[in-house]
Amino acid sequence: MMKVELYPKNWDVVNIEDIADVKGGKRLPKGESLIEEITNHPYIRVADMFMGGVKTGKILYVPEDVYPSISRYTISKDDLFISVAGTLGIVGGIPEELDGANLTENADKLTNIKIDKEFLRQVLLSPIIQNAVEKEKTNNAQPKLALSRIRTFKIPNPPLPEQQKIADILSTVDAKIEVIDQQITETQDLKKGLMQRLLTKGIGHTEFKDSALGDIPKSWEVLELVKHIKLLSGFAFKSKDFNEEGKGVKLLRGINITIGKLRWNEKIDRWWDLDFDDFEKYSAKVGDLVISMDGSLVGRNYARVQEKDLPLLIVQRVACLRAKLTLDLEFLNQIIGSPLWLNYVDSVKTSSGIPHISAKNIREFKIPFPPKEEQEQIAKILSSVDNKLEVLSEKKTTYQELKKGLMQQLLTGKIRVKV
Repeated sequence: MMKVELYPKNWDVVNIEDIADVKGGKRLPKGESLIEEITNHPYIRVADMFMGGVKTGKILYVPEDVYPSISRYTISKDDLFISVAGTLGIVGGIPEELDGANLTENADKLTNIKIDKEFLRQVLLSPIIQNAVEKEKTNNAQPKLALSRIRTFKIPNPPLPEQQKIADILSTVDAKIEVIDQQITETQDLKKGLMQRLLTKGIGHTEFKDSALGDIPKSWEVLELVKHIKLLSGFAFKSKDFNEEGKGVKLLRGINITIGKLRWNEKIDRWWDLDFDDFEKYSAKVGDLVISMDGSLVGRNYARVQEKDLPLLIVQRVACLRAKLTLDLEFLNQIIGSPLWLNYVDSVKTSSGIPHISAKNIREFKIPFPPKEEQEQIAKILSSVDNKLEVLSEKKTTYQELKKGLMQQLLTGKIRVKV
């Protein structure tokens, strides 16, 4: 939490209880359940919350006969919420259409707010409060925010005109991020539609035939993946011999693979600095498609290896796919990101313990197989949408960093606004 003396002299520092009442939510009575059928009583769960607000798409409802027992535990459009169990520290407000919704016992509401509500929301979103929440997490075996702790969280309290101006600036950046989020959603929907069309119907075909994957163009085949790739499974390097100091060659482990890209950071990166006879055999190459074979996102974490990632040694439980001349690897990359692959993985992955798939599962995966030229055309169309998504993602990151910097400057008074 920031030190009091860092704030301007004409700013107060107050406890949250000085500027708002903090009250808890309420769970349903034992044995009762929420329903999808719409009633007059929506119920806000932590699962419905995101930083800043509420996702309205999958709201559940309190049955009419249950409502009287929890009718006092509602939240209005003039209140703010903060999650206090499960995922701690999600803060925001609710839209007008959910005014009067019931609030889960895993969140508290800030009501009767005496300062600018949007300014308070921005403070709750900022490191001023989020760092305090993080401290609570590390100090407790089962993290939970108590009402008493929230009430005594300290926040800056500038004069009202400054509050309103600061809130206006930060909300403007939020609005820009929201627009980008909408553009990302629309582009993702476009990609799904294009995948569904191009990976089953191709480009410009008028004649189709039945196949194991449904109707496909007459000129296409359905073949097991093994016929067109070289599959390399990683080596069982001993983890006791890993180092974190950057000595030797970086290891490509499942944890380094996320959806569509490889990730590297000092917390998870490991290196190998011992003699290794099969170095060439287990070395990744530019363009390799790598898939994590374990974990809750098994099969969904996949990426292409780029020049900047090398050199790399592939570790056990990572599958490395190299295309033969008959297969365009970017076309395969698009298939691995499609529902065709994801549905297949869900049908073959182990159901007990840590989910995983085998090399045999990967080899036996059946893919629609157009002529090479059409593969390249399809891949080009889909990868162009991926490029647009990457641009939008970078744009969003830029504005998020801008917001972070503005919070640091404006909410501490290091930069004063003109009112």
